Amino acid sequence: MADDHSADEPLLLNLTDAESANPPRTAFASAFVKWVLGIAMWLVLGFWVALMFTFPSDAGTEFLESWTRATIGSVYGTTGSMFLVCSGPILVIVVLAIASLMVDGKKELQLKTTSKYPRIRLRTFPILVDGPFGVVSAAEFIGICLFVVFVLWALYAYTMQNLEVLSELSLSSEGKWILMMILTGLRFGTIGIYCLAFLFLPISRGSVLLSIRDVPFEQATRYHVWLGHLTMFFSTFHGLCFVIAWALEGQLLDEILEWADEGVAILPGVISLLAGLLMWVTTLPPVRQKKFELFFYTHQLYVVFVIFLALHVGDFIFCIAAGGIFLFVIDRFLRFCQSQRTVGIISATCLPCGSVELVFSKPANLQYTALSFIFIQIRELSGLQWHPFSVSSSPLAGRKHISVLIKVLGEWTSKLKSKVSHMSGPEGENELHSQSRSKITASVEGPYGHEIPYHLTYVL
Repeated sequence: MADDHSADEPLLLNLTDAESANPPRTAFASAFVKWVLGIAMWLVLGFWVALMFTFPSDAGTEFLESWTRATIGSVYGTTGSMFLVCSGPILVIVVLAIASLMVDGKKELQLKTTSKYPRIRLRTFPILVDGPFGVVSAAEFIGICLFVVFVLWALYAYTMQNLEVLSELSLSSEGKWILMMILTGLRFGTIGIYCLAFLFLPISRGSVLLSIRDVPFEQATRYHVWLGHLTMFFSTFHGLCFVIAWALEGQLLDEILEWADEGVAILPGVISLLAGLLMWVTTLPPVRQKKFELFFYTHQLYVVFVIFLALHVGDFIFCIAAGGIFLFVIDRFLRFCQSQRTVGIISATCLPCGSVELVFSKPANLQYTALSFIFIQIRELSGLQWHPFSVSSSPLAGRKHISVLIKVLGEWTSKLKSKVSHMSGPEGENELHSQSRSKITASVEGPYGHEIPYHLTYVL
């Protein structure tokens, strides 16, 4: 008997089959292990957030100094100790999240029952429904408040430290003004590094952190936007304060071109800031909406931004943000490996409505939902462009294929329709058969997407 579903075989399990497939004892054990792992993740997250709040204070500075002194003679040294304290917690959370997802196992399609009594969940209870942030849930509002409180607290703590330093020195009014600008710029840069520690976490498409909280990637991108504005705000004022101070000293050009072998290198910081400003300008709605390709290609400067930032601050300070960047690099590498493989095209059809249907082969174990989307690259059209399209096939329709419907709108889709029509043949057959598959080389990345429309999860 074949393993594939036959035409007469029911696609969904009945309740008896579902219960027998998941015995009560096994389900209870899995739920208990997930609960323990969830508690552990929240404890580690709470420790990480509390640690971040202590860094701007004198107690936090003393803790870091004593911690680094205690690990000078160790194998991993001061850099490793800094990475362990600042980036280690997020890596521990990722490991726990992977374990929780493994315990959860494969999710079967099943009917979800609703409770008779209303339940208020922070993740789905909207607090703000109209404003610059869009719809903001209670959990998101708490996160925003935490960041605002942290920034205000850091500004206050660092300002008090700057004033204390100035009070201990006998300088002229101009000298105090210049030193205050330098210290303020240094503090702005430090806060920007703290924001950078979270910047790359929401944009990993295959992130287990998003999966464990059931947050779709397209919803999480706005967290990246908010954090990006905050990071670039402090980074810009960081550079501006130093530029003003050096200009008052008459050493602006000499300082900007300095690239020290040890300590802080100025020129890499200038290059990193310029790359960040270019990305920041192109994210503004007038530019991004009208010139999306300019926004997309300019955003690839994040590589320049990160590399020269590391050269600017050194490995010790860079370890504060290294955890999130490390996770993003791993996700990007896995996506790159997936996108390098070509996918077999079962058929390509020009429909009477003008759209193009592409049917790809897929492994039987590749899962997707009804709202999934995939990124497609057609190498005969462009070797760089990847375009997202919603999956049009049902996850229950077949185990070995996945299809998309592409509406002709723009240059890339027009070229695709023209190529498929040209390959259809003179007899009006719009099917791309096996003898012509090699004429279209496609690569697919994904699938991504949520099981249900995310806006429908809000409790109104």
